[in-house]
Amino acid sequence: MTSFHTLSLRHRSGLLFFALFLVGVAPASAQSVDTVVDNLRATYQQQLEAVDTYIVETNLYTSYNRRVTRDGTPAYESATRLTGSSDMPFATDTTPSATFGLQLDRLAQHATYAGTETIDGVRCNVLQVEEPEKVNPDMAAGDAERMTYYIDAERHVPARIHLTPPRRGQGPSPSGVTITMQDYRTTDGLTLPHRMEFQIDMEMSDQQRAQMEQALKQMENMSDQQRRMMQKMMGGQMDMMRRMMADEPMVVEVQRVEVNTEIPDGIF
Repeated sequence: MTSFHTLSLRHRSGLLFFALFLVGVAPASAQSVDTVVDNLRATYQQQLEAVDTYIVETNLYTSYNRRVTRDGTPAYESATRLTGSSDMPFATDTTPSATFGLQLDRLAQHATYAGTETIDGVRCNVLQVEEPEKVNPDMAAGDAERMTYYIDAERHVPARIHLTPPRRGQGPSPSGVTITMQDYRTTDGLTLPHRMEFQIDMEMSDQQRAQMEQALKQMENMSDQQRRMMQKMMGGQMDMMRRMMADEPMVVEVQRVEVNTEIPDGIF
């Protein structure tokens, strides 16, 4: 991807995206891309039948979602509002119920089945896409070298997505971005992860790491007014920098879910 921002904004409808949420009924031991995708499609269709609208409030933002018809096919559209002064530099439009966002026909055509792997104690089918822009039309060629999807083999919901970005320039650059979805719960027919972790792994030299640490120290020594101005300029980049230096993920936790409820005026 071209930036951390690009990650969330481009995967809400196509990554991110992710609106596959009821327990599936197909066999757990999928052995092909078609079988995995068919299971995902079944869970998505079940959700569409049960859920017209839903609101998800998290520690960082609230997402509003409603069912619409696009090209004759039912789907969800989403709008996101940040909570208070919270800034989330690469996930402002990514909600726990829209983290998958895949176009399943494209996924079936371009993915390769890569066996199974255990993620947080859950056996997952692994799908790899070497040209992610062919699955997600919102992505441009070169935004990512590879996307790897880990799909829960029992529940047929995404457990993890890993993006391998291209190497750009001489400065620090991400060597990988991982989104992990945990703690799935069901509310009135809507099944979604109540915890999502966004982990960015950085490639940087000792000198680059020292420069970043020095920049963070300088920010910490600013006056409150200077710090507020810097945070406003950088959005969530300061917190993201701190987390990257400490090898900590950005965490989204669901606090409230409302299903088949009225969406407030002015959201869409």
